[in-house]
Amino acid sequence: MNRPVDLLLISCNRRGYLEKSLEKLLSDPSPFRLYCWDNASRDGSAETISTLNDPRVVGKKFAREDAGQREPFLWFLETSESDIVGKVDDDILVPPGWIDQLAPLLRREEGFGLLGCWTFMAEDWDEGLASPKIIEAAGSRIFRNLWIGGTAWLGRREHIIRFIKPPGKDYGVPIDQFLMTVNGLINGYPLPLLMAHHMDDPRSPHCRMEKSAFSSATARRKGIDSPEAYAGWIAADARRILIEPLDAQIRRYRLQGDRSLWGRLRRLACK
Repeated sequence: MNRPVDLLLISCNRRGYLEKSLEKLLSDPSPFRLYCWDNASRDGSAETISTLNDPRVVGKKFAREDAGQREPFLWFLETSESDIVGKVDDDILVPPGWIDQLAPLLRREEGFGLLGCWTFMAEDWDEGLASPKIIEAAGSRIFRNLWIGGTAWLGRREHIIRFIKPPGKDYGVPIDQFLMTVNGLINGYPLPLLMAHHMDDPRSPHCRMEKSAFSSATARRKGIDSPEAYAGWIAADARRILIEPLDAQIRRYRLQGDRSLWGRLRRLACK
């Protein structure tokens, strides 16, 4: 029997999504252990997690305030045990068998960073556009990218610990996927794609957004003020990922780092 992987699910006031996400995840017979963290929900999400009685749910944590992503993820790394760890968001429906496909690849090839499911819509995928970034690794075809996003993925614990970001203003999981790639690890999506469904995409039939209650944290950070605009941004983001060459992504990442360093040096010089 395959060794179980360990998964983290963080929730915050998303009960309508959370219930569907958990139902889909827990219907998968793949071997895994699930660690749940609730960020001070007031909509019943915490109660949903507290009443889970599946034996694969081995850790539950209930924060008194929204702790973001860093604290829950570090708690997860300290508490979990598997050599392969991963994350599923509370608004994602994972495809059946995704763990059984990703975990063996990661255990077979030390050069993989994070491998994940495609969390855009199926119509956002175009293999013709993606072909320049498709490589062969560990006997599989991989659509490689500088990063793969923050949900429905697995990775080797040893690499993740190595590339934990230092404390700072981080909105997502504190893994420096960019630095992983620069250091030679492969982040990407095995082909054929594992299609996860993002319920918070306004194109999803499960989407709960309304113009009077626009709730996406990503959209708010980017100043997007309507579901229609957010759907357009998601589709455009997928296309950018498909067509932007990996070396161009790395150059842009390094340039941003250089500018950040130059800015810090200038600020120090002015003191």
